[in-house]
Parts: sequence; structure tokens; C-alpha cells
Amino acid sequence: MPTRYNVARQAIDESLALSLTVEEFKSELRRRGYNYRFDPQRKYWTITPPGWIKPIRIHQLGNDYTRESIERRIYENDPSVRQERLRQNYRMPNQYNLRRRIDRIMGRSGLEKLYLRYCYELGYLPKYWQNSTKLHILLKEDLLKCEQYSEQAKLLSKYHVNTDEDLSFLMKKMESKIVELTADRNDLRNMIRRVKPEIDVDQSRARIAELTGAIKDLRRELRICGQVQERSGHVRDNLEIIDRDRQAERNR
Repeated sequence: MPTRYNVARQAIDESLALSLTVEEFKSELRRRGYNYRFDPQRKYWTITPPGWIKPIRIHQLGNDYTRESIERRIYENDPSVRQERLRQNYRMPNQYNLRRRIDRIMGRSGLEKLYLRYCYELGYLPKYWQNSTKLHILLKEDLLKCEQYSEQAKLLSKYHVNTDEDLSFLMKKMESKIVELTADRNDLRNMIRRVKPEIDVDQSRARIAELTGAIKDLRRELRICGQVQERSGHVRDNLEIIDRDRQAERNR
């Protein structure tokens, strides 16, 4: 499970791999949204991940992350890393006015838009690859839940759920349908216990199997709806922080 320290180690490793000087290392950390204090007069160097207030003393991350180890790793880098850094920073200008995937997502509304945008930011939409160096730290903590967020986004799109009221109505409808199908299944099971022609029994068993599958699917979707209820606030808060951090970066 990603922790604040694990994500910080990854950010430092990625920044070090593209740096030939301490100043370039600082620049790479800033590009990832990190604040730092590398004052020569201070005993410990610290970094603060985006979205956090409390700094991390980097020597607490391990022997490879002490001040001396950081400087050694920088100066041991091959000069070719600068070309890689320039390549990652360089972007070809758009040659065509094509409608981007994010534009189509932003054209949606409500919870459907919220979850599609979150999956987009996680790099978990089909035919879209998210550059890990661009991934916000808050999203890195949710990477292991990508499959769940994708399922939630698909369900919201399937039923065109836009508001919390839509979601509550859908859940009540599913619960009622589960009760109805369960009653039908119980009636068929009771009927089989009576003396009936073999053909009727076979047909009833086939219908019971269909009902069982439908009930299973409804319960799975109801569980996903519950996850949306629990996590939608978390998703909103994360996206607000990401948008705020990006705006601050543009204003620098």
C-alpha cells in the first residue's frame, strides 16, 4: 500500500535520475509539486509533499536519502540524463484542433463527470497513458484502487447517475428488485419440492439459476453504489486540491 514515505522516495528517485546538479534536483522536485528546505545551515534537509503541511526529514527515508547520499547520487549521474530531462520537458505543439478526451469528460455532469475525471487523472481510461512523473501525490495513494474507481465510473455512466439523489434512488430501486427476484426464486424452490413432472422441474431449476445470476449482479452493483457514496467526497476533495495546486503552479 502506498504511504507518504514510499511516494516521497519515488519522487526523489525520479528527480535524482534527471539531475546533474542540486539546483536541477530542486527544479524536478518543484515540478512534482514538492516544497523543500535544503539550507546548508540546517542539520536536516526536508521536503513537503503537495497537499501536506508537515515536512519529511529525508534522512528518515533510508540510507540512500541522506544529504550526503543525495549529493553523491546526483554527481554520479551520467551527463546523458540532461537530454532525457529535456525530452520529458519538451512537448510538441498541437497541430490540429482535435477534441481531447478531457474535453469530452468535462462536457459531462455530476457524479459521472467526477469519476470519469478521476479515472482520467489516474491514467486509467482506455487508450490513455498517464506519465508517472505528472501524477499528483494524492492520486498515487489511490493507484491500487484503480479497478474499483473504474467500476464505479462505468456504473455511473451505465445508469446516467448525476446527483447524490439519483444514486440514492438507484440503490432503493436495486434493493426492491433484489427482494422481488429473491421472492420469485423462493417460490420456484418451493414448487420443486412438490411432485411435478420432470420437465417442469428442469425448467424451474433453469429459471432459478437465471434469477440467482441476476441477484448476484444486482448485489455487486449495489455494493459499487455504496462505494460511490463513501468515496465521492474523497474524490471531490482530491480533485479540488489538484486543481488548486495546478493553478498555483501556473501562477508562479
